[in-house]
Amino acid sequence: MEKLIIFADYGLDDACATASIINSHEKFSSIDIVPIGGNVPTEMAFKNCLTLLSKMPQANSKITVVDTRAIPQPSEYLAAIHGRDGMGDIFDRSAPDGISLTNFSDWLELLSGEFTVLSLGPMTMVKKLYEKKQAKELIIMGGCVSTPPNFNGYEFNHALDRDAFSYCTKFNHTAVTLDTCRIDILDIFKYDLNKEGIYYELLRASAKMSVSLKEERCFVWDDVTACRLLHPERFKQVTEKDKDGNLISNAVYISNLPYCN
Repeated sequence: MEKLIIFADYGLDDACATASIINSHEKFSSIDIVPIGGNVPTEMAFKNCLTLLSKMPQANSKITVVDTRAIPQPSEYLAAIHGRDGMGDIFDRSAPDGISLTNFSDWLELLSGEFTVLSLGPMTMVKKLYEKKQAKELIIMGGCVSTPPNFNGYEFNHALDRDAFSYCTKFNHTAVTLDTCRIDILDIFKYDLNKEGIYYELLRASAKMSVSLKEERCFVWDDVTACRLLHPERFKQVTEKDKDGNLISNAVYISNLPYCN
């Protein structure tokens, strides 16, 4: 089993992705979750992470939450997309039992052995990690090549820290880009979401937010990225160059299965 590190800006789609990972936690020896700024400010991301873990406690014994609140990070508060609390406004605030908690500098100092990184937000903190230690595998939600951008001329996570994105994509990586996600089979409006569990509750909240924004399709970017981690056989890799000249190893979904199957 492998050690997994998740950088997440908690965001509704980050919550969906984390729920997917927790539902498959037996694949991992340990899971370190690093809440970061991005879809919401860092403080809110930290609180959302703890709330989600309190609702899905089945993997708490193998989870460490890494506190980055003391480190300046970029963020945009996207309440119209993710809800007032950033996570769909479906949970009361609560704290989990049985998890470990540490700060980023101590965690980085003690980090050892092989690990996989799942990056679901801006790459500011991933860059800080990579300046010291590199992952066996880096899976990124970010970037776009030919698909129209969604934030200030770029994909959102790329836009919030272009320098960190360029730095990290120079290493061996897989990127789940906007190009990856905007295909019909990944549109959750096509799925039966009326199933039990926190994961489907979060997917329903994502669909509801898209309906309120009058969007014709709904793509849960970060959860597709979790699918690339959990089911790599459903993807192939294509190397392409983005508008900043970064060589992106772009994941292409090739399966006939719905990604959340």
